[in-house]
Amino acid sequence: MKTTSMLLILIVFALSMTVSHAQTKSKIDGVVFADYYYNLDNNNPKEIDRNAFQLRRVYFTYENNITDAIKLRFRLESEHGSYGSTSKINPFVKHAFIEWGNLLPKHKLYIGIAETNAFKNSEDFWGYRSIEKTIMDLNKISSSADMGLGLKGDLNPLLHHWLTVMNGTGYGASEGDRFKKIGYALWLTPAKGLMIEGYVDYEKQDPAELQTAAVMSAGKDYLGSTGYMTWKAFIGYDQPRFTVGAEVFQRTNRESGIENGQIAEGNLVGYDKADVVKGGYSFFGSLITPIPRVKAYARYDVYDPNQSETVYTKFANGTLSGNGADDENSLIILGLDYIPEAGIHIMPNVLIKQYTKADSKTDLTGRLTLYAKFNSGKLVGE
Repeated sequence: MKTTSMLLILIVFALSMTVSHAQTKSKIDGVVFADYYYNLDNNNPKEIDRNAFQLRRVYFTYENNITDAIKLRFRLESEHGSYGSTSKINPFVKHAFIEWGNLLPKHKLYIGIAETNAFKNSEDFWGYRSIEKTIMDLNKISSSADMGLGLKGDLNPLLHHWLTVMNGTGYGASEGDRFKKIGYALWLTPAKGLMIEGYVDYEKQDPAELQTAAVMSAGKDYLGSTGYMTWKAFIGYDQPRFTVGAEVFQRTNRESGIENGQIAEGNLVGYDKADVVKGGYSFFGSLITPIPRVKAYARYDVYDPNQSETVYTKFANGTLSGNGADDENSLIILGLDYIPEAGIHIMPNVLIKQYTKADSKTDLTGRLTLYAKFNSGKLVGE
């Protein structure tokens, strides 16, 4: 509560400073994602019939155009804990950055906790972050925000790029090693509504130190990695009545897996280090239906956490496990989007998650999602 109060005081102070300085422009806005969900079936028997009302995301954002070229953004995020959690909803800092335009012609520099370039463009085309994260975000390949520097701009009217140098740990943790994550996105817009994008990132790691993956993801490999590399390709086409997109990625955790493991008396006595390669692809689309104020959307993902059947990521109780045999899963999302007023979306949707592993059941969840957006408009100081 003390932290929340201090943050609100800082926001009020910032607003008062806005009024006292000539011709500054500020804006307060935010969004709410709220659901009622019901697990109709699940691979985990304990999850069946589980249901709840939840706030999946609440944003509160303050932006201030200090000058025509310099903008400040401060964003708080809140959300309910997992099912059964007794902790209160507490806000945390999602964005806190300065955007500085025209230091280089047609470019903007970002300093602070800012958006990353791994999947921002595909997320914008998907358009339904309120329903689900994009495939890379959902599977914790990269964080949506991180602490560091970013440079984004136009190389010419058709070619655009975005370079980031960041901690790599995301917005929720401090840096834990000496290395930085470098990401680069390059995209082409050859026709109205069409985007073709390529992306790559790399972060060196010391196997003996804290691993970035330990911060980013609950799914750890057996050994400390010597470095992480990701590449992605995306194509999207947006027209007034429909939007479609396709995304494919591959992530390599270098030398973090085990190959040719030798087990004696329940102990791992020898092995070769091997890369763990993860990958996936996603297809999505949305369209305006003949029914007034109603859109429809759909998505299909396939994710493979380990693409090799001979590389293992776990060893426990004298057994190697976590190889890539029958470990893929797929996700189907279907839904409707009713828009009674601008900024209000009521969205019935269903999520179907299937597993290739034998004897696995399908996760089936029905939801009713509310998306609400508020905006103060520009507040101009005199």
